[in-house]
Amino acid sequence: MKSLSLLIKPASGSCNMRCRYCFYADVSAARDIKNHGIMPYVLLETLVQKALSEVRGYCQFAFQGGEPTLAGLDFFRKLVELEKKYNVNNARVSYALQTNGLLIDDAWAAFFKENGFLIGLSIDSFKQVHDGLRQDAAGKGTHSRCIEAAKILTEHRVQFNILSVVTRQLAEQPNRVYRFYKQHGFRYIQFIPCLDGMAEGSGANEYSLRAKAFSKFLCRIFDLWHADFIKNDYYSIRAFDNYIHMLAGRPPENCAMNGVCNAYALVEANGSVYPCDFYAVDRFLLGNVATHNFKEMLQGDSAEAFITPSMHVNQACKVCEYFYICRGGCRRDREPLNNGVLSGNRYCEAYKMFFEHALPRMMEIARAMQSRT
Repeated sequence: MKSLSLLIKPASGSCNMRCRYCFYADVSAARDIKNHGIMPYVLLETLVQKALSEVRGYCQFAFQGGEPTLAGLDFFRKLVELEKKYNVNNARVSYALQTNGLLIDDAWAAFFKENGFLIGLSIDSFKQVHDGLRQDAAGKGTHSRCIEAAKILTEHRVQFNILSVVTRQLAEQPNRVYRFYKQHGFRYIQFIPCLDGMAEGSGANEYSLRAKAFSKFLCRIFDLWHADFIKNDYYSIRAFDNYIHMLAGRPPENCAMNGVCNAYALVEANGSVYPCDFYAVDRFLLGNVATHNFKEMLQGDSAEAFITPSMHVNQACKVCEYFYICRGGCRRDREPLNNGVLSGNRYCEAYKMFFEHALPRMMEIARAMQSRT
């Protein structure tokens, strides 16, 4: 394989927080075995050896949870040691880790800096919203500890971005949300629309995000972002960056914007491999790193069965003027399947309103990018 992206759950669904909207708690609860604990070193070695024996050009080791730092710093030191031992094809390797920040201290930050880890730090913007939805196991708010983690990462010059889940509560205050990032100097931001549970209907919870609120949020955030952009005060918002790159003729780096799924390797702590962390349930199991190689798992019949439904284009999408830039969106937002066919995106109207509002300005930026190349 030319490249391979691994999303690894070294601590399975274990977490030192109890976020009320946690999608992985919902996903893992649907499995026969909900939590596989901490990945053993012997399995980590098998994982690294197999991945680097199969890949020729580039391999990404990304970590998520639960909370991946619960695996311990020595686990990640072992990872780097194994990568150096088994990188027989001299592949280009990168590391990334998504964390809630509660365990981040100087030792973690120094390790991240030394080994070039890109860190995603989960903070739902300002304290009121964050602490209402992201509490620790004792029911206490975590905002101040997350801000402290950001300070430590900054002091050690670790590259990191802020991930915020767009809930109903967050979407109601876009001005305050954007001001929070500016006040703290957070220039790399990604927004993830809140997910309801797999067995729940859309809008089932008090934090559920509705399309109208999402559209207003996106439009206002874009206006604030664009006002800074034209003043040469640039903030990277992942969704906006991706849309502009697409308009400039480049592929999106966010898989949800491809319109068609591509099975990547979500590796659970017991070695089980799934095509996506949104679908890490028993019926989508691709295999196990202890008994299968990555090529056969990612190109086999099970992977194809997962990908195939996403290839269907909804009839409404076929006649939509924005389909070329929207492409239907993430499969998870197009559930449920009806007779093997995905439904329309639950945020369809939100994206239509956003593109009507922002597309001309994004196209202008994309044309300027193209003229400089």
